[in-house]
Amino acid sequence: MIVAFDNTFLSIALNPTTPPTPNPATGKPIEHCALRVEALIDEIGKRGDTVLIPTPCLAELLCVVPDLEKAIGEISRSVAFEPAPFDVRASIELAAETRKALSSGDKKAGVAAGWQEIKFDRQIAAIAKVNGAEIFYTDDHNQSVLAARLGLIVKHTWDLDLPPKYAQTDFIESEK
Repeated sequence: MIVAFDNTFLSIALNPTTPPTPNPATGKPIEHCALRVEALIDEIGKRGDTVLIPTPCLAELLCVVPDLEKAIGEISRSVAFEPAPFDVRASIELAAETRKALSSGDKKAGVAAGWQEIKFDRQIAAIAKVNGAEIFYTDDHNQSVLAARLGLIVKHTWDLDLPPKYAQTDFIESEK
């Protein structure tokens, strides 16, 4: 299976001190977020699946990681991570989706964000779709809406379970 990560998941994966996005249902950040994302990546790697990293997300991430070379090295060494460029196929998908929104009379397609952000997020979702991603992992609300419109299943950090070895009550209580 092919999945895609946006910048929110990449940031947690490569910089575990990244503050998690609050769960909209509770208004609170998800506990043990880095452990959940790490377990997800381990599971994907064990299955031999691929995590697409749309290159616009990669660029966004590399601007803020504490150690640029370390982040690039981790991505390069990982058997699960695969950078995915904005290419001709993604351009066509992006154009089709934008044309659909324009013909509906709402180029933003109901997303409450600036036009530049919407174009960027559509580009990321288009890259994931044309490269065969089935699931798109993000905590960004607007990115979630746009990825779902392209037919991707959207998952968030608050949808991830703790790995079984950490899901014990004693561990959770000791971390609070």
